Parts: sequence; C-alpha cells; structure tokens
Amino acid sequence: MTAKRINSAKFCMVSGVVMKRWCLFGGVKMWFLLSLSGCLSTIAIEPVRAEIKSTLEKQEVESQENLRPLLTRKIRQLSEVERPSTSARLLVQSPTPSNPPAVQGNIVLITGVQAKPTDKGVEVILETTQGDKLQITNRSAENNFIADIPNAQLRLPNGDSFTFRSQKPVTGIAEITVTNLDANTIRVTVAGEVGLPVVELFDGDEGLIIGLTAATTAMQPPQQPEPEKPVSETPQKQPSAQTDEPIELVVTGEQNDGYRAPDATTGTRLDIPLLETPASIGVITRDLIEDIAPKRGEDLIPFVPGVTRGTGGGDAQGGNIPEFTIRGFNVARQTYINGLRDNQRFLVRDLANIDRIEILKGLSSLLYGTGTPGGLVNYVTKKPQAIPSNAITFQAGSFNSYRGEVDFTGPLNTDKTLLYRLVAAVQDADSFYANVEDNRILVAPSITWLPANGSSLTVETEYYQQRQNFNSGIKFFNNEFLYDRSYVDPRDRGQRDNYRVSAYFDQPLGKNWSLSLNGQYLDTYRDLFILSAFRFNGDTLQYLYRNPLTESYTQLNLRSEVRGNFKIGASDHKLLAGVEYSRFHADLTGNTRNIFFGSIDVFNPTFGEPLPTDLAPGKQLSSNIDYGVYVQDFITLGRFRILAGLRYGWFDAEFNNLNTQNATFLSPTLGLVYKLTDSASVYASFSQSTEPQSGRLAGGGLIDPKSATQYEVGAKANFFNDRLSVTAALFDLTQTNIAETDFNNPDFSILVGEVRSRGLELQVGGKMTDNLSLIAAYTLLDAQITKNTTGQEGNTLVNSPSNSFGLYAKYDFTKGGLRGLSLNSGLVYVGERQGDNANSFDVPSYVRVDLAASYKLENLTFRLGVENLFDTRYVASTVNTANVFQGSPLAITGSISYQF
Repeated sequence: MTAKRINSAKFCMVSGVVMKRWCLFGGVKMWFLLSLSGCLSTIAIEPVRAEIKSTLEKQEVESQENLRPLLTRKIRQLSEVERPSTSARLLVQSPTPSNPPAVQGNIVLITGVQAKPTDKGVEVILETTQGDKLQITNRSAENNFIADIPNAQLRLPNGDSFTFRSQKPVTGIAEITVTNLDANTIRVTVAGEVGLPVVELFDGDEGLIIGLTAATTAMQPPQQPEPEKPVSETPQKQPSAQTDEPIELVVTGEQNDGYRAPDATTGTRLDIPLLETPASIGVITRDLIEDIAPKRGEDLIPFVPGVTRGTGGGDAQGGNIPEFTIRGFNVARQTYINGLRDNQRFLVRDLANIDRIEILKGLSSLLYGTGTPGGLVNYVTKKPQAIPSNAITFQAGSFNSYRGEVDFTGPLNTDKTLLYRLVAAVQDADSFYANVEDNRILVAPSITWLPANGSSLTVETEYYQQRQNFNSGIKFFNNEFLYDRSYVDPRDRGQRDNYRVSAYFDQPLGKNWSLSLNGQYLDTYRDLFILSAFRFNGDTLQYLYRNPLTESYTQLNLRSEVRGNFKIGASDHKLLAGVEYSRFHADLTGNTRNIFFGSIDVFNPTFGEPLPTDLAPGKQLSSNIDYGVYVQDFITLGRFRILAGLRYGWFDAEFNNLNTQNATFLSPTLGLVYKLTDSASVYASFSQSTEPQSGRLAGGGLIDPKSATQYEVGAKANFFNDRLSVTAALFDLTQTNIAETDFNNPDFSILVGEVRSRGLELQVGGKMTDNLSLIAAYTLLDAQITKNTTGQEGNTLVNSPSNSFGLYAKYDFTKGGLRGLSLNSGLVYVGERQGDNANSFDVPSYVRVDLAASYKLENLTFRLGVENLFDTRYVASTVNTANVFQGSPLAITGSISYQF
C-alpha cells in the first residue's frame, strides 16, 4: 500500500541527494542533514530547491543568534506544477525559521497510531483528520530521531490519553514510541540499532505518515540486477531478515503490552504513568480477559495482589453480587463503570463490553467519595474506533453453557468524525449447582463525535438482562464441607433488567486546559422469588423466603472536572478540580421481611415444602444523595513527583422516609514519588476515607460513618525496555467506628470496634520476550479485628488468607509450522482462611491449575480452555457455615471467533 501511495505521486528515490551544512554557534558545530526523499521530476524539483535555498540563506544570517532545533514544516506541495492526483504528499525537512509559527487554534487530536511494514521499512501513521495543521520540530541524539509536535495530543475517542510503543518492528530499528510529552505536545522517538534512521514525512488521507528506513538499509549501495537463474536452480533457503516472515504490526490506540498496562486513569484521572503514581493499581488487560475467557470479573482477581473473593455468592457460575475483597475489606458496592459508580443493585457485570479492569487499592476517597477503604474496581468499557473492526464469537462449554457475542466498530462518515460501536452478547448457562442458571442478554451500542474544534463526545447505551438464582452455596456441617450439593429450590428465580445511558464530553480550553462533563443514568427493575437454604437454626437447616418481591431502582451520577497544566518556578503542575453529584432511589414492594421456615436435610436436600401463606405485602423506600468537591495537584519537581488533594463531601440517606445517616467529611490524600531512574521509582502515600453506615443507637442519634487511614510505601520498576513491570507495596490500613446490628435489640446498632489490615503485595506483568507474556501476583496479608465488644478481638477477617499467589502465562508461536498457535497455563494458590469473623471454622488452602490453547488461522481464531484441570474441590469464599461457595470443578470451554 505504501509503495503504491508513493509511486502514484510519481516520486522516485533520490538516494544520493544529501545536503550538508556546517554552522558555527558560539564555537559549537552542528550538522544539518536534509534529505530529499522521493523522485521529483525536472519540472517539479526546481521550485522546491529554490525554496530550500532561500530558507537556508535566511537561516544562515539568523543562526548566529541562537541554536534552534530543526523544524520539519510543510512546503507547498508543488502547487505550481500540474501533477497526478495523490493521497499522500511528501514533506521535506528545512531549518527552523527565525520566528516559528505559533500554535494556532485548538489542539489537534491524534485518535490512533498504527505501525505498518513497507518494502523499505515501516510506516508510523498518526491518525487525524487535521494533519495539515500539524507542525513538527525534530532533532537527533546519537542513533535516535526525536520529533516533537507542539500542537497535538494522543487521545482516544473517549478522551483518554494513550501511549504507543513498537519494539524492533524491523531490522535496524530498535524501538518506536509515540507519547504525550505535555498537555499540548506529542513526542515521536525512533531508536536505530546501529545508526540514525532515515525519515520521510508524508501528509496522507489517514493523517501524518512517518516513513522509516533503518540506517543499515538506507546506506546500502544500489543493488545491481542479478542475471536470471535457470528454473532448475535451487532457490536460496535463507531469506533476508526483512522478509523472513510477515510482520504483524498494526496497532491502534495504544501499544500491545500483553498483560502489562503502562498507565491507568483510575488512580488520578490524569495522564500520569503508573511508574509515577503513588499507589498500587492492578490492571486486567483485554489480552488477559480474552485469553482466560472468564464468566465474570472476579475470575481474574487471583492475578491482582491484595484482592480476593468477597462474600455473597463466590462461585464462578451463579453468584448473585460482585465479590471483590481488597486488603481484607469487602468492596461489593465499590464497583465503577468508566469512573462513575456502577449499579448499586448487585449487578454482576458482563465482560463482553469491557476493555479492561482497573483495581485501585487505597487512595480512592479523594476522587470517588465515600466507600470501603480497601479500594475500588473500575470497569472500562470498549469505545468506538476509527478503524473498522468486526468480530463474531460463539462459545460452548461444560454445564450446558452456550454464549454468542458480536463486536462491530468503525467510522460512520468519510472524515472519521463520527464513530460507532455495537457490542451484543447472549448467554444461556446452567451451573455445577443444580437448579442454578446464569442467563444474560446484553446490547450495548455507543457513538463518538469528534468535531473539528478538538472536543469529543461519547454516548453509551446499554440494555442488560440477567436471569440468575439466589444461590446460598454449599454447607459446612459436622466439621465437613458438603461439596457437590445444591440447596437452591427449583421454585427460586430472579431477573434483573438494567438500562444504562452514559455520556462523556471533553472540551479543550486553550493549549493547557480542558473541561470534562460525565454523567450516567441507570434504571433497574428486579423481580425476585427467593427460596434457598440459607441458615442453620441449631442443627436444622432452614429456608430463606422472600416472595413476591419487585423493585424499581434509579440512579444518577454527574461529574464535572477541569484539568490544567502550568508552571510555578521550577515545578510543573497537573491540576484537577471537580464537583460530583449522585443519588439513587429504590422502591421495593412485596414480602420485604426475611422469612425463615422449614427443615432441609443437609446431607440429601430435597425440596417442595409448602410455602408460608400468612404474609402481608410490604413496601420499602430508600434513597441516598451524595455531593463532593475536590481538588488534586500532581507536581513534578526534578525527580520528585508529589500528589496532593483534598475532598469535601456530604451525604444524606433515608429509609422509609426516616433519615438513617447524614454527615460531612474531609478526605485528604498525599503521595510522594522519587524516580530513581527513568524505569524505576519509589513512593509513599497517606490517605483517609469515609464509609457511611446505617442504623440508630438505642440511646438516640444516628451512627457516625466509619473512618479509615492508610499508609503505604512501595517501589516500581520496568525491565526489558519497559516490556515488563514489577510493583511492590507495603500497606497499613486501619478502620474505626465500626457498627453492627444489636442482636439483643435488632432495631438498633451498636459500635463494636476497629479493624487493621497490613500486608505486602508483589505484582509482575508484561512480556519476557516477544513470545512469552505473563502476569504474577503474590499477597502476604494480616487482617485482624483489633478492637471488639462482642468477643471477636484478635480474630482474622473472613476471606483473608495469609498467603495467596496467582500466575498466568502465554507462549505465542510466531515461526514455522506452529505459527498462530498460543499455549496458556494458569496456577492459583490460596492459603488457609477463616470461614467467618467469629473464626468458628477454618477453610483449607487449595491449588488450582488451568490450561488453554488458541490457534489463529487467517480470520478465524479457535480457543479451548480447561478450568481446574485436576478437578480439585475447593472453597472460593464464605459468609458463614450455611453460606459457603464452592469453586468450579473441572470445566471445559471452547470457542470460535471470526474477525473481518
């Protein structure tokens, strides 16, 4: 495609035309190398030479004043000469004019980056519809070509910044990187292996095109044609390095680091690399999601340190609510979607429309308000893309599991200012538990508008239906875990219909400032018939019965933020200031009380007992309003990075028209990073958080919120040219003012004490080689009840193993007969835990081994996954002896995907 583009303009390579000029600036010699690439006809080349000559003469007079970098600017594209129509225009380099043009208008957004092989090397395409407005300043440093574009930013259609990197794309070029240098500058760096690469610049339909030829290739003398060989002669068996195998380099949006993420927006909502963020953030990349093919996000948490399964339905097939525990604290209500709080009605999010999952540990209250101190889970959805891509997937597996997905994206107009995406999924699945199903319907269309002023607007809509039973798990009885049993009555049923509309708007305000407006509206309807063996009354196992039960739930989240970059003395600042408003309202109708009845054989459960009939329908109303105002400053001062912020918040909640909680609070955060090198840093942070809790004291008054303080220190490093990242963190977290229901007076609550969590987290993720990707996580955790008035002081928190470890690796075959084959393997170890906060029973440790393989054949990808290879029986999580959630036994899943 590249050769055709250049030839259609009738340009031919003038390989020997090199202009050299020596200039003396204060006794320092500088070499200006100007290369005319492309074949200029006799008629065309004279005006160009005249313009270059004039510019050089002007530069010679002015160059005595100052040393200025080289500016690659656009010369009029041979407009004086009639020539054939072309889709690419050759740009030539010339010295910097004395008064370089100022950046005019708004920032030009580069919405994607591609690297494509050519017959001479590789092309890097900066995708934009405003390529004619770009200005390029370049310089050379040893073997590195460095170009700065001072009026542009790398931004995905949803407004998120990104970084592009390609390692060893062709022989002679070690690395290509494209990054945001600051708020209005892109830097392109090309590192040659043995010499400075030869660079050609073109303005094409796709955007700015940077043609790269390695020095070793460019300096070769012209090859003489070889005489034609006889047909019988054996061809060469050793192909050249350039043509040894096809190079698959098409990368859009951000680099493909496998299981490593170089940055994440959840921690600071700023364009800051993880290496400079004073927090421990785990990222589940799209590659890992596709390789493991999990049924829910919780299946991926063994590979994020500090995160374990939470309570409330811990099995992989049939759990009822999100089940994340971070640093010992259950964060079921701390799940977010694109930075806005997700549905608070226990929605298990489907992963078909999820691009990645970011898990923030600590430092969450500043930007996200009230919540559990352990951290939060942020699902980042797939966004419309400018390059067309379509995929259809069908999956089938154990326990009558069937699933289909489609994912279509691309532009809606020729200017690529209007982009769309449509993701849909249908799932019909049973479980290894009898009488448990997990059926889903997901339809998620989205659209992005990119007007010429540099702003962007993305609107997402979603319909998501779940039909899922209320599963109370297996039981622990007479010192025995009763595996492979189901205690769900066949009459139990549940359905949730969820509608979501979200909008994300970003508007530049000059060169260094921008405004973002984000909001979402959720409408959920629940229809439940709960009938499950839920508790022990002595040795008698009893039903929990709530029927009929319907709920209408609405939720609104609004957030406005201003971002700005500025300097104060020697320090650079990235400022974020915002205001946030959220509310929800729930109207519950039916049997609103928990009814316990009957007797179930715990060893051989049978069902069909007559249901209670003397129940009067009830009604419950609940609502919550939450405001927040916050400011955060990220300061760069030499090798130091300082993150400081403060949030003022206010919340109010009502239940059945009675106020149950209201309070104002301040949440400060302070973090310090010291960059040891460009690839290593150490950090320390301090943060405080507030978590509301409902209830009233018997003596009168409302329960004050829980408060928590966390101290954390850590170190981060990148290896193998930033292909592999290692993070270590030590933390100390204490939560106080914890209240629980008074069992002697259930209408009121009592303060019970304090919890402390300490631990070590280690994370490794990325690519060891071009073929081997891996992610590994280790957690050493000590989560204890340090103060308690109910006899639990000194106990270990439920679902908090002292040691846990997860490892997942993939090897891609890229040569020979196995090319296209990938082999995956996972190992999960979870140590011994306590089954409840009373520490009344122990949960044994377990080891699980998973295997997977995939094979790509042109547009088809075949996958096969084996979960729990050795069919180990294990406990995933617990609430108490009557609510124990078994992990999946041996399960096999196969899929086929067609991409076009």
